[in-house]
Amino acid sequence: MTRVSLLALAVIALGLFAPSAADAHPEYQKAFQNEYTKGAGIDKAFRTLVRKAKCYVCHQGEDRKNYNRYGLAMTAHLKEGDKKNKKKIAAALAAVAALIAAGELPGGSLEDSKKEPVGKASAEVETDADSGQSKGAP
Repeated sequence: MTRVSLLALAVIALGLFAPSAADAHPEYQKAFQNEYTKGAGIDKAFRTLVRKAKCYVCHQGEDRKNYNRYGLAMTAHLKEGDKKNKKKIAAALAAVAALIAAGELPGGSLEDSKKEPVGKASAEVETDADSGQSKGAP
């Protein structure tokens, strides 16, 4: 085989095994939905909004490396290896629960979350690890 053929096969193989944005951290999304959209007394409009928002609960724009203020607060409490640790995920959700406003997504409106961040603002916002609150505006 030629080098071009080998390179093409390598690219295809990496594409097949690389995680996509849609399945980056479904454990976090599932835990959020279980916590805030299930059970008695949950506002149906909020439940619908969260399910429609999907990744935008934590992310800003199309690049899943960009976080909104809620995503930044969550990442202050979780590391890559924590995605299977239900106790750590629950603790992180509890730590940043103050960002949940009645009937609103924690990271801002769905429309705003779908917009690409200006510059690198979403990556530069720091959070207070103790409270989970943003120290600056996203």
